[in-house]
Amino acid sequence: MSNETTPGLGELLRAPGETMGFAEGKACGWRLAAFLALVTTVGCALFGFAVGSFVDLTVAALDAAKMVGIAAFSFVLCFPTLYVFATIGGLKLSLARTAVLGLVCTATFGCLLAALSPILWLFAVSTESAAFIIVLSCFLAWLALVFVVRPISAAKAKGIVERSIGLHMWLVVFAVVALQTVTLVRPMLAPIGTPRKPEGKCFFLMHFGESIADEFRSSAR
Repeated sequence: MSNETTPGLGELLRAPGETMGFAEGKACGWRLAAFLALVTTVGCALFGFAVGSFVDLTVAALDAAKMVGIAAFSFVLCFPTLYVFATIGGLKLSLARTAVLGLVCTATFGCLLAALSPILWLFAVSTESAAFIIVLSCFLAWLALVFVVRPISAAKAKGIVERSIGLHMWLVVFAVVALQTVTLVRPMLAPIGTPRKPEGKCFFLMHFGESIADEFRSSAR
């Protein structure tokens, strides 16, 4: 791949290893990082908009912003873990190129979220079950996350890392942190001004479980 032009979505999805190799020069690395961050932002925003469409357009716009914030906040929190885990796996790169490695993963995730957003939007605007939207959103996000294994494998195949176990572990950490951040910015499926439920501190499994249980209790009345 030429270092004169920034790779596009096709290169990112088709040859993630080549995309990582684009970050050789300092200027090229910055352009690539900006491109990957933009792809991640757009993908997360579309997914958040689809989730919020369950309520109305105002909540959809707010949830789009929340999803972008969730992705950015989770990446920043997990970046030290990425560097340490990747170094344990044999990574010999600068912090900047380590960031590109992580952004290739998040951009791939963003592409999949964008591709799955129309499906989520359809169900969000055509069903009255918040519990179903929660389960569907988690399933689609998990499905997108599965494909992030590909750029990790590409990093190993290209010799960027010697062992990929650390990157796989980082992916798990990133997913857990993102889920907890979703709980931190709750609610996402309620009109603006709705009190947070439950109040105070809450673990994401408790939050999702309570939200689904509330839906079933409301249906049983």
